[in-house]
Amino acid sequence: MDERSSTATAKKWSSSSGSSTRSRRCSMQVSKRTRVAAVAALGALVVSACSASVVPDSEDAAPQHGGSLVVGLEGSWVSLDPMRATTYVSFSVLQTIYDPLFDLDENGDVVPNLATGYEMSDDGLVYTVDLEQGISFQDGTPFDADAVVTNFDRVRDPANGCSCLGELGVLDAVEAVDESTVRFTLNRPQAGFPVMVLGGAAGLMGSPRAIEETGGDLAKDPVGTGPFVLDQEVPDNSVRVKAWDDYRDPERPYLDSVEFRVIADSDSRYSSLTSTAIDVADNVSVTWLNDAELNPSLEIRPQGASGSNFVMFQMGEDSPFQDPRARQAACMALDPELIDEALYGGIRLTGQESPFPTESRWDLGEVDGYSSYDPEQAKEIVDELGGISFELNFTNSPDNVRVGQALAAQWEVVGIDAKIRPMDQPTLVENAFGHNFDAMFYRWRGAMDPDGNVTRWFHSSLATPDTPSSNYNLVSDEELDQLMTSAAETTDQDERMDRYRAVAERLAVLTPYCYVWGADWNRIMLTNVHGIPDRPDNIMMLRDAYVVE
Repeated sequence: MDERSSTATAKKWSSSSGSSTRSRRCSMQVSKRTRVAAVAALGALVVSACSASVVPDSEDAAPQHGGSLVVGLEGSWVSLDPMRATTYVSFSVLQTIYDPLFDLDENGDVVPNLATGYEMSDDGLVYTVDLEQGISFQDGTPFDADAVVTNFDRVRDPANGCSCLGELGVLDAVEAVDESTVRFTLNRPQAGFPVMVLGGAAGLMGSPRAIEETGGDLAKDPVGTGPFVLDQEVPDNSVRVKAWDDYRDPERPYLDSVEFRVIADSDSRYSSLTSTAIDVADNVSVTWLNDAELNPSLEIRPQGASGSNFVMFQMGEDSPFQDPRARQAACMALDPELIDEALYGGIRLTGQESPFPTESRWDLGEVDGYSSYDPEQAKEIVDELGGISFELNFTNSPDNVRVGQALAAQWEVVGIDAKIRPMDQPTLVENAFGHNFDAMFYRWRGAMDPDGNVTRWFHSSLATPDTPSSNYNLVSDEELDQLMTSAAETTDQDERMDRYRAVAERLAVLTPYCYVWGADWNRIMLTNVHGIPDRPDNIMMLRDAYVVE
């Protein structure tokens, strides 16, 4: 595969106008010239996915015990330690072994799990959490307030490198009040604390005994309170879990076992499903939706449009994007709508201009100052800078390779030299956390609270060049820090929207990312699979899953 498309190919990815009409729906209108260019770019691969009706209409049969489920995943889970969880794939695997303190319902609202509820003080600085009683971890260790404190001591220690550190800076203390009560004391109000911390990676509870015996690395012995226990792990290939007979709900899980298989290629994942080699195919390319709709053995389950696909630029020292003009030019050179039309027939959720995904409850729409499509201005900036040359990282799925080639081709039109570098997902994630990239096409599953889409990514306290962190591209801006802190403190929805708009406008000036399209997820399964709830964060919860023979 050539690393760079030819200039002739690049021109197929560009339109002759200086701006494009943004659209969020399949009914968007594009110029005849743009449509012809898009069709020419991909020929037979151009799809008409907009006609697919993906709303399930089958009624679940009564739950049945027994049987196994095989799930095809698009990438690796990275680690069986919740502290390393970064992707929805990670959480989908981890939730079989570990239960969280709090969970989400289908609307993205917080509901109790290992906890029974919480009370917040009037000043928003103290959360008192009540726990379920009589629960044990899979190794027999009691689940109680001391266990919760042990878990939070582990993830709060910066030396342990929890992916959740960006959310934990708000915590001052975690204390056991009694056996079934834990008090969390914050250093400032944090409206999203229940969903981001108590319901996030930090809220997945591991056995204190396993934590001690493994030196704090639960990947060596993953023990939780979840409905399944680990049976076998082949790193980056497969994980098999089996039902835990002593799970706290005697009726669950229904399944005897679950096997997760990494099938990175979307076409292969879909083919494995249609041949019944697997029962569930997670996040299949939208190019297959029409075919799946016509197959009576399959059911399409749309998931939440809570995430984003974007290009992020390394802003640290010696980066080709240290100058904000370079980042702005790279964004102005891209027309996501045209790429979407050519590759997917116009089905993707283009038009995003902030970290708050299109069609989410926090969608801000257009943002003042965002560097939208303007190839003429992009070329002027490139000429002023004497050229821009960089390497673009992305996962090596066929879908992403096509997107990477399209991005590089549009950049080439304005004189930007982008060499594409596909890689496997674990390597990509490692490079991201290690700040080891020039630019990266990345997908974030999205957070249910808006602060989860900004602080963990952009706060200067996490801009640590020599230490892995979730501030991948080393953003450091005092004004942005203050705006994010202010927005996170208020619980008033309208006020939060106003404050997060100010955050988005500051980010538009800094331009750490340019947004390509929303992460509109899907899941396709055999029609005899039931009990997997649809969630706005796309995490696959299998506690209630069952198969009907």
